[in-house]
Amino acid sequence: MKQNPIPQLGAATALVQLLSENPRLPLLDWSIADDALPLSGTCLNDGVDMGPVIAAYAEVLGGTVREIEFVSADGARMYSASVAATWRDVRVIVRGTCAASVHTVAVAA
Repeated sequence: MKQNPIPQLGAATALVQLLSENPRLPLLDWSIADDALPLSGTCLNDGVDMGPVIAAYAEVLGGTVREIEFVSADGARMYSASVAATWRDVRVIVRGTCAASVHTVAVAA
């Protein structure tokens, strides 16, 4: 009898490899799903510029960094960056959001 593979196993293996082979990558919160985009890393930190955080992952994963500024529901200006790529045959998306003022100050420095 043939067993069905565990959908999350490939994503979990890829995550372990990514983090063990690149221990200096910034910390993220990771989630593994069993849909079309199984591996997702996110970071929401108003005080840390997410531009360099996402750029570090883009350097390892490949892909193009996408950046936007938006106004949150409470009226705060926010900056968000993301990169989507396929790494070790697993679709990965990494996203980071911070206060737009933190990103603007970091870019100007």
